[in-house]
Amino acid sequence: MANRSMLARATDSTQAPTPGYLYLDIAKNAGASPMASQEVAQYLTKRLSSKSNPNIKYKCLKVIAKTATSSATRGQFQRVLGQDAQAMSTIKECLQFRGPPDPARGDEPYNKVRTAAKEALDAIYSDDSSGANHTSQIPTSRGIGGMGGGGGM
Repeated sequence: MANRSMLARATDSTQAPTPGYLYLDIAKNAGASPMASQEVAQYLTKRLSSKSNPNIKYKCLKVIAKTATSSATRGQFQRVLGQDAQAMSTIKECLQFRGPPDPARGDEPYNKVRTAAKEALDAIYSDDSSGANHTSQIPTSRGIGGMGGGGGM
């Protein structure tokens, strides 16, 4: 299944960031059907719960957040995760994720995981999955003004 290899690449254990196009591709695959959303959610939450590497956890949580807020899934992914108590428990556990300090980065990898867990939960519980509420606010002008001195003699 190409979906699994894509998910594995997006959630690898390296410190390198996940390529942006993978988020979109994963969201499109998850939005193909409710079953596809469920498969993606199960893969990500299983990987999230079975790995202790902070890079993997961070990337899984970022994929969850990006997929949940993507318009490509039309809210399906949010519903699947929101209805899965085990998945929600796994994500909530990441809010408390801690480990031994990294020699070079200290507690930063664990902070990133905790922050990403909050973002993922916010994305899952967000009411706006389509981006429809984001309207541009353009100020209206009060008429055409001149560049002159303001009056005549």
